[in-house]
Amino acid sequence: MQKLYRKQGPDIYFHFKPLVLLLTVIALILLVLIYANGVMTNQKQEQLTMENLTQKQAVGLVLLDEEAELPGTKEARAVVDEYERKQEIKQQKWLAAQKKRVAAAKAAAKKKAEKKAREEERKKILQIARANTRRTYSGTYSGAVLSRGAGTVMGPSGKETYYNLDMSTCVRIMRGMGFSASQYPYKVRSDGVKTLGGYVMCAANLSLRPKGSYIMTSLGVGIVVDTGGFASRNPTQLDICVNW
Repeated sequence: MQKLYRKQGPDIYFHFKPLVLLLTVIALILLVLIYANGVMTNQKQEQLTMENLTQKQAVGLVLLDEEAELPGTKEARAVVDEYERKQEIKQQKWLAAQKKRVAAAKAAAKKKAEKKAREEERKKILQIARANTRRTYSGTYSGAVLSRGAGTVMGPSGKETYYNLDMSTCVRIMRGMGFSASQYPYKVRSDGVKTLGGYVMCAANLSLRPKGSYIMTSLGVGIVVDTGGFASRNPTQLDICVNW
């Protein structure tokens, strides 16, 4: 029996040899396929990456790859970065200067417009004052100007006198009527005449010339802010507010 087994051993090996060779070939083929698939996958991934890059980014990658090993690349990049940084600072300064110039131009234009509006308003008020004078007084005006020495004159709107009293109550009443402190500040002129918004403050007959109305005086355009006992005796008389 032992002899028979030894005799059949080599025959069995040669009987399975083709199968072994076939399995070996299949294993090699599988290994080749796996390797090829890995290479193709990497190539496809690189292609997708390049396709997703912009042209500028792709060129940058190529240049970076080509110049990475060149001598002086880092130094050159540092010089370029410093130049770009200085250019950015210069650009920001220019923009800031431009903003200042634009803001200054807008402020100047606004100031000019406000000045023009004030001038137009004063012209309009002058026309109103002249119309009120013509409506309430029919006398003639010789050009006399009220002064401390003169005491009394015949002005463009009638007889003029003067008085010197605290005007704070009158100013407060005028503020309540809408004559704001910003547009109608209370001031005393260099000649001693008290003004509201630049207009001569005066007392008048309120039935003929109501508070807030404009009227011509020998000292300029007047604004009625007060009244007095004289108004009933002489309706066209004006009492000018001064600090004399």
